[in-house]
This record gives sequence, C-alpha cells and structure tokens, in this order.
Amino acid sequence: MAAKKNVLVRFFNETKSELNKVKWPSRREATNLTVIVVVTSVAVGAGLGIIDYIFEKLIFLIIPR
Repeated sequence: MAAKKNVLVRFFNETKSELNKVKWPSRREATNLTVIVVVTSVAVGAGLGIIDYIFEKLIFLIIPR
C-alpha cells in the first residue's frame, strides 16, 4: 500500500513540476486568441450555412417536391 502511495505522490509532484515549466499566456493574449477562435468559428459556420442553403435550393430546382 505504501508503494502505491509513493507512486501517486511522485506522480503529482512531477505533474506540478511540469506545470511550473509551462509558459502560460497573459490575460490579454488569452482574450485575443479566444476572440480569434470565436470569430473564425462564426465565419466558418456562416459560410457553411450559405453553402448549405445554395445546395438546398439547387437540389429543389433539380428535384421538385
């Protein structure tokens, strides 16, 4: 049981050590990157929506209801 506890303690100590090595982004960098991701997602979604709408209209022109 003590061996398992040592392994677990070592694991968490190494994890903490690795997290201390990470260069975390500043608040401003994180905000800017988040805005970029959201804007890109909305743009791609809108583009796909437009393409879907166009294909829907084309299909209904070819195959009437």
